[in-house]
Amino acid sequence: MKTKILTLVLSLALAACAIPVTQSEIQQAKFTPQPKQTEIDKEVNAFLKMKISNPEAAKKECSPPRKAWARDLSYKPANFGWLVVCDVNTKDGQGNFGPLNAYMFLFTTSGVMTYDSSSFVNINNNVQFLDLIGK
Repeated sequence: MKTKILTLVLSLALAACAIPVTQSEIQQAKFTPQPKQTEIDKEVNAFLKMKISNPEAAKKECSPPRKAWARDLSYKPANFGWLVVCDVNTKDGQGNFGPLNAYMFLFTTSGVMTYDSSSFVNINNNVQFLDLIGK
């Protein structure tokens, strides 16, 4: 339940007033075919193996892929692709689950880009789902 609430809050935050991309940028954007679940799992698991100490014990729940744009820094150009948001709950040294962390994976024509949402000062300047633009 907490995972679904976090994902909903994150989705609503993404819909808020982001520094917009232009309609021209959206029309010129190139997208890969929608990633299959096996490709998503492979990328997420590889990332978690590098990022957390005990990835096998972590609980994760990922959203379905949606077209989006994202960027590391708000003044950089936007990257377009299929965005998957994963809520990950890791265990600490005593085996207790800690707080949820949200990681984002953008499948682009130039590869997969990963974003740690906690590194954004204001996530709305960095990520937005295309189906929420103009709503």
